[in-house]
Amino acid sequence: MLRYLEHEHVVVRFISLYLLGLALFFASWTLSYLFLPEGLIRGLSPLTQMAGDKAAESLLKEFLIIFGVNLIGFLAIILGNYILRVRTISFGYLIPLAWMMMYGLILGTNSFSLPLPEPIAPSLAVFERSGLYEMAAAVLLAVATNSSTSLTCTKKVITVIT
Repeated sequence: MLRYLEHEHVVVRFISLYLLGLALFFASWTLSYLFLPEGLIRGLSPLTQMAGDKAAESLLKEFLIIFGVNLIGFLAIILGNYILRVRTISFGYLIPLAWMMMYGLILGTNSFSLPLPEPIAPSLAVFERSGLYEMAAAVLLAVATNSSTSLTCTKKVITVIT
């Protein structure tokens, strides 16, 4: 898997990172659905607190809130890619993977800011929701900006790239 994550072609890196993320997402979703209490992490994330616990008064305001929250996450990916790379994998790769696992946890425990009537059982119907497509955009950003790193760690040596 590592050789695909390090591949020179961005499409190969995208597919491999997204498939890895999907595997982690479905594992997180399934385990949290089966074993964790409903609402376990509702409101704990700073980003969910920014989004609020009720819908905005207008569609435009709701769009701007969601756009702003996602923009913060996307900037974290770019910054993570810029800050550090271990071998040929940038730190920014970890952010979409963490998001995908958190999304699975949120789905499994129904920890949305505006909770659903009941948790959603794991199924492929999740592709009818927008979440995994937002995650795909984050994965694409991570693999596309993978080469914009200022520090590279190979073995026990850190190299500053200028």
